[in-house]
Amino acid sequence: MTAADTSPDLFPPIPPEPGPAREPRLRPLERRILQAVALLCAVSALLAVQWADERNNVEKNLKPPEKVVTVQPDTVGEFLGARWMALKRETARPLAGGAQQGDVAELRFTVGVRPDDAAAVQLVGAYDLGYRFVDGEGREWSASGAVVGRRPQAGVSSLISVRGTVPRSKADSLKLEIRAPKSARKAGDPLLSLRFER
Repeated sequence: MTAADTSPDLFPPIPPEPGPAREPRLRPLERRILQAVALLCAVSALLAVQWADERNNVEKNLKPPEKVVTVQPDTVGEFLGARWMALKRETARPLAGGAQQGDVAELRFTVGVRPDDAAAVQLVGAYDLGYRFVDGEGREWSASGAVVGRRPQAGVSSLISVRGTVPRSKADSLKLEIRAPKSARKAGDPLLSLRFER
């Protein structure tokens, strides 16, 4: 006699529940094909996002068109809310160096400026106000400018000394160009500059 014969179950036996229906599994080859398609889609999406990001970057950093205001000799030019005039132009030997100067010269301009208001004073005294010498063939040489005497004030004339080292053969034909600071430029606007003609 067994234990099942002596102590009968009070409850009828519960039949096992049927298991969830098994989904058909993919064969390894089909799985690899699906993985390759998913990888191809992911790489395509990644490249598209990267391309869009690069395009936006290029548009932001692309050099904007230039708008040049030209000033004839001995005349006053309006630029950045101030009146500008080239007062003196001279060529000299560069300050740096010894007996071996080569074919370079230092080109010096003295420019008078009178800002009309406080906003123009800030632009005239801006750190990134650019100075350069240009020729008629599109070449340019950098220059540095410094205020001589008192700082610019609204309605008061000030002097700016601009100096740069240029080829001696070009020194007499170069023009001074003053480029507006980045703070004066709004997105999409052209890059403003003032050019003193020869």
